[in-house]
Amino acid sequence: MSALRSGPALFVQPHYDDIPLSCGGTVALMAARGDEPHMVTVFAGELVDEMVGEFAAWKHERWKVTDAEHVLSVRRTEDAEAAQALGSAVRWLGLPDAIYRGDRYRSDPELFGVLKGEELELAAYLAEEICQLPEWRDGTRVFVPLGVGSHVDYQLVFEAGRHLASRNVEVYAYEDCPYAIHTPAGVEARLSVLGDAVGEPLVVPIGDRLEDRLRSIACYRSQVPVIFRFTTDFRSTVAEFAYRTGGALGPAERFWPVHPRGDKA
Repeated sequence: MSALRSGPALFVQPHYDDIPLSCGGTVALMAARGDEPHMVTVFAGELVDEMVGEFAAWKHERWKVTDAEHVLSVRRTEDAEAAQALGSAVRWLGLPDAIYRGDRYRSDPELFGVLKGEELELAAYLAEEICQLPEWRDGTRVFVPLGVGSHVDYQLVFEAGRHLASRNVEVYAYEDCPYAIHTPAGVEARLSVLGDAVGEPLVVPIGDRLEDRLRSIACYRSQVPVIFRFTTDFRSTVAEFAYRTGGALGPAERFWPVHPRGDKA
C-alpha cells in the first residue's frame, strides 16, 4: 500500500524533534491537502532546576544550553518553528522527559534499555490524555514512534498507541529517525521484538514535501549538531534515506499499523 486516507490526524512525538525527523513529509503532505494534522509533543513539561540531575546536566551541556528555563524556551521555540514549516500546529503536554523522571534513568544504556515496569501505567494515562485533547475528532488517526533504538520514551509512547488501538483507534507507527538512518539493523531488531504488535508497512510517497521535512529539521538548531554529528550534511543524509525507502516511488516514509494487545491480524 502507498496511500493514507484523508481526515484528522495526530502525530505524537516523545520529544520536540521526532516528527519532523521521522515523518515530516507526510505531515506536510496532509497539511497541503487540508487534513489539518496536529503535532503533539508528549514529554514537554515545565522544568525546574531541582529536576536536573547529573545525567540531565550532561545532556544540557551537549545541547549548549544551561539552566532549565533556557532549555524549555529553546526547545519549544524550535518545535513551534518546525511545526509551522510543515503547515501544522503543535501542542505540548506536561509529562517530564525520561532524564528528568528522578533517578530511574541515569545513563545512556538505561535510557536506551528496558522500560521500567512502574512506568507502564503512564502509557495508559497518555492514551487517555490524547483522547481528551481539544484537537481530537471522531475518526482521528494517531501516529506514534515504532521505537527503533529502544529509547524508553519511545517505547512508552508506542505502548500508548497500543492502548488507543484497543479502543478501535486507527494507529500507525512511524519509522523513527535518525535511529533508522544511523543503524538500519535496528528497524528489523525492533520489528522482531514487536512481532504481531504491528502489521505490514505502509509506504507513503512524499514527493516535493521532502523539502518541507528538511526545512523543519533545520529549525532544531540546538539538536542538529548532536543528532547528525557523524555527517556534515544532514540534508543529504535524510534525503538519501527517503529515496531508499521509496525506491521507484521516489522519496517516501514508512508506517506500520499498530495492533491492540492480543490482535494478530
